Amino acid sequence: MATNSIVVINLAAILVATSFDNAQPVIKWGGLIVAVGSVVATLAG
Repeated sequence: MATNSIVVINLAAILVATSFDNAQPVIKWGGLIVAVGSVVATLAG
């Protein structure tokens, strides 16, 4: 796994950690969707 992939995965984890406790569902689920999408895109190619 390249260093780039590790950085993206760590940033995605930070995004989920900071946005998942939010009371507004748009921010909560938006952060999760963006994080999952970026990890999938990084691992896929």
